[in-house]
Amino acid sequence: MPKITVESDEPVVVIPSDEYDALRETIEILSNRRLMSDIRRAIKEHEEGKSLDFDEFWRKEMNEA
Repeated sequence: MPKITVESDEPVVVIPSDEYDALRETIEILSNRRLMSDIRRAIKEHEEGKSLDFDEFWRKEMNEA
């Protein structure tokens, strides 16, 4: 098993790189005010029944084409 040695007076956290990448992406999304506003609006519209599932969307698109 690999070993990591760190000389530091501060606590150190070691996580897999894919988890680190996911955390950075989450921070980027949460930091984007416009994107978060869009997400909140979409959630509200979904809760109000104003959204379509994929099959409904696809049928609607195919009928309008």
